[in-house]
Amino acid sequence: MVSAWATTNKLVLGQVKVDVKSNEITAIPDLLKVLELSGCIVKIDVIGFHQEIVKLITQQSADYVITLKKNQGNLYESVEELFKTGISTGFEGIEHSTYKQMKIT
Repeated sequence: MVSAWATTNKLVLGQVKVDVKSNEITAIPDLLKVLELSGCIVKIDVIGFHQEIVKLITQQSADYVITLKKNQGNLYESVEELFKTGISTGFEGIEHSTYKQMKIT
């Protein structure tokens, strides 16, 4: 079962059953197609790091965060090196954007 959660509201927005002979990769696009994502941030595990999935998210004017774990081998090492380089150079020459929100009490 693949689920979409509104974490702040603790609410399930939708679910799609994963076929017996398949995995989440085939169910995620089906779930994304029935959700209204405009203005949302979609957080997904590295299993969602597929061109079709990212395209479905961005086509709906949403942003995404894809989590990456150390068990992803070469991909993890490449991303880690990119961040080390970016931090040491102030991200000079690396296309990037930042967003910072300050909590006012």
